[in-house]
Amino acid sequence: MAALRGRLVRFDGSSWRAVVRLDGSASMEMTGVAVSRALPAAELVAGRVVLVETGDDGDPAEAILTAVVA
Repeated sequence: MAALRGRLVRFDGSSWRAVVRLDGSASMEMTGVAVSRALPAAELVAGRVVLVETGDDGDPAEAILTAVVA
């Protein structure tokens, strides 16, 4: 399971999904990323550094935002 670092672009509190721009790729965004409900919604502010777990097979549909770093 790989953990990727990125910046939060948007968070949708009604669906608990996010858009994340991965580090090292100025134009690549992951959309529809599930967000762990263990994270406080108040921490999910655009521009924050986050970690995204990609799952065992690297399928973007299985990615989940697991941590807010800074």
